[in-house]
Amino acid sequence: MYSLRLTCPAEDVDRISGELWEAGTIGIFEADDSDGIVLTAGFETNELRTALLAEFNTYTPRWQQEQAIDWVHETHRAWPARVIGDQLFLAPPWSEEATPAGRKRVIHNPGLACGTGEHPCSQLALIALERCVRNGCRVADIGTGSAILTIAALKVGAESAIGIDTDEAALAAARDNFELNGLQPVLAAGSADCLADSSADITVANINGTVLLHILDELVRIGRRGGWLILTGFPESEAAVFTREFPNAEVSAIAEWRCLTVRIS
Repeated sequence: MYSLRLTCPAEDVDRISGELWEAGTIGIFEADDSDGIVLTAGFETNELRTALLAEFNTYTPRWQQEQAIDWVHETHRAWPARVIGDQLFLAPPWSEEATPAGRKRVIHNPGLACGTGEHPCSQLALIALERCVRNGCRVADIGTGSAILTIAALKVGAESAIGIDTDEAALAAARDNFELNGLQPVLAAGSADCLADSSADITVANINGTVLLHILDELVRIGRRGGWLILTGFPESEAAVFTREFPNAEVSAIAEWRCLTVRIS
């Protein structure tokens, strides 16, 4: 048994975890460290050592042979079910924990794609969604990744929700997550420009700040007047550019991460 140990910033954890699952890891667990987040991924053979050390060379990779570790147990321990906001209960497929009273269970496979629900920005977006969604509303999730936000929107009452992403692998993972939740997927390959004007009552985008700024006009365009725009994926240091654009936005925070909820006028 072998392990690959990486140290990375918190904002890279979802992406790197997805890449490690795609590479064939049998389990991942994470731990906080003074230099960032330490990810340890298990592999059954030594065959991928050279390729993985090269692929993740910017994250101080360390490859080593391990004593017997129950990687399935460690992975399950690292990705527990959790409550989010007032209505949601995020649970991986292996969780046997009962859904708390009054909450909607959203099943997600942490190994499928970016968007596990663990990152503060995902949690901020989920909380904003449950506050904004009303029965009968239409939601557009731009950069959907694992589709956790799209699925959650449907669970809390949206009439329809579409997940859009430029990454075909992410869309395949999103379809799997829809199936886990017993929902029919509505997904599209592309970005906000593939949607019609005023087609969404709520538009949510959990992407990095640079991409958000690049597509901001499109995000506003597809939102109906009086609807909501939810933007997250950026730290406090990048928030000022968005609050200047939307001075009346509500700003929410977890640690250094920020989320803006904006009424479209």
